[in-house]
Amino acid sequence: MEADEYEEKIEAIAYKEFRELSGDELALCKVENELSKADFRRFLKWVRIIQPPIQGMTGGGIIKFQILPHVDEIIKALMTVPLISMLKARQIYCSTVLSAFHLWMIRSKIGANVLLFSKGQPESKELLSKSHRIYNLLPPFMKYSIDPDSTEEMGMPVMNSAIKAFPSTQSAGISYTASLVTCDEHAAHPYADANYISSKPTRDQGGQFISVFTADPYSNDNLATAIFTDALEGKNDFVPLFFPYDVVPGRDDEWYDRTKRNIPERDLAQLSPDLYMAKNFPRTIEEALGLSSSVAVFDKKVLNSMMDSVRSQINSGELWQDIDNSVCHVYKDYSVGRQYIAASDVSLGVGGDYGTLCIMDAKTGEVVADIMSKEIKPEELAYHSVNLLKRFRNPRWWIEHNLYGRTVIRTAIDLGYRNFGYTGDKPIPWSTIDDREIRRVGFWTDEKSRADLFGSLIASINTFQITLYNEEGLRQFYFMIRNVAKGGKIEASSGKHDDYVITVGLCWLKRSDVLPVSQPKPIETLHWGGQQKSIKDFILKGGVK
Repeated sequence: MEADEYEEKIEAIAYKEFRELSGDELALCKVENELSKADFRRFLKWVRIIQPPIQGMTGGGIIKFQILPHVDEIIKALMTVPLISMLKARQIYCSTVLSAFHLWMIRSKIGANVLLFSKGQPESKELLSKSHRIYNLLPPFMKYSIDPDSTEEMGMPVMNSAIKAFPSTQSAGISYTASLVTCDEHAAHPYADANYISSKPTRDQGGQFISVFTADPYSNDNLATAIFTDALEGKNDFVPLFFPYDVVPGRDDEWYDRTKRNIPERDLAQLSPDLYMAKNFPRTIEEALGLSSSVAVFDKKVLNSMMDSVRSQINSGELWQDIDNSVCHVYKDYSVGRQYIAASDVSLGVGGDYGTLCIMDAKTGEVVADIMSKEIKPEELAYHSVNLLKRFRNPRWWIEHNLYGRTVIRTAIDLGYRNFGYTGDKPIPWSTIDDREIRRVGFWTDEKSRADLFGSLIASINTFQITLYNEEGLRQFYFMIRNVAKGGKIEASSGKHDDYVITVGLCWLKRSDVLPVSQPKPIETLHWGGQQKSIKDFILKGGVK
């Protein structure tokens, strides 16, 4: 039988049920099954994928998997290279060809044991499910019985082989030897180093290890990037592969600009549009592994959600006594039994920075009242703040002690206010206070205290522990960045302001002043990789390491 005739006949009978096949047709299916077991590229001839239909375009449904040039390069590496490090753009069909390769391994190699590692359990299940979906669309003659058949393991008893999927945990895969280990989205694995050590027997015995990742936008300090960069420099035996965004047909400059323009704000999180595209759809290795000079501090998805809570002030008319409703904003009135904490960041009041006051419910984290103005001078800020604070029964008030903050402190003392936050245990004689005692009043900002403030504030904002009602104040949080060029210093981006942010942060930092002793402390530590790191270290060192 000529090759063309064979191909035509096998295509015609491949998807028939066994009961519909003649003896000669069964023989052809047996031949094709053996050919597909011997050659992964031949196996891919039968791989089908489901392409969602798109409105206004033809196509969609179940289609043949297309071997694009970059897919061909991946296939060659899979068939010849034991150690592969692959840096790639998203959505280039890499996971499809890998999932097909995993399936081909267990149906072609007796005793094959394929281990898949993903960032978490949902991701590991999804990675294995891709092999399941490919299996479900194979011709009947290529389907060996599956057992176990679960979201965590796919076995073929006739071959004594299996694919096992693991989330990246400290002990994942530690008792297994494997023919192939694939680490998907490797840069995001929390226990990448431990899993790599546990895979050492596989590598030592000549098994395959495949590291696949898109670049981490916040740091290159991860195992996947280290393996890839060492491979580029010839420091290890891995073969580095890089696939930019435009390996997929139709991805030209117009596609790139359109994709960038239409990124949903919630998907950006802490990324700028440029950084999002550089990491998810890089054009070069340098772009993929380059770090932005600044990274947003607060999660934009959280801030977007918080925007749903903004509201107008409730104070109006003459019922609010001495409060100037044009300056002071009340969102929730004083409630008996609540504990409040207040803070201020003071400006000169000539149209530059904002002069601010925030009053926070110390238990709920709600900023229930505030002042926020570029035009308010320090003496005026003191006057309006004292009147507003009286409404909330004179709560503890922390004022940032800068040049203008000192003026607010002195003016407020002259107006009769006494409940200030201050340093030291010795009481302050308010009626005869001198310059030495004045220095004890308020919050002194230095490198340590600023790190403490932002360390507490960032975790609390990004976990919805604080509620803000002032839209203008909330918008300042969008423009807080970690400036890599300044050693990771947290500051407002050029031309923006941080006054309201600092004021909210000071309230949150000092809320323990007024809460009962049994009140749980705000989040101050996070856990990664089995190690406890302070939020301060996290902020100063630029994120997870």
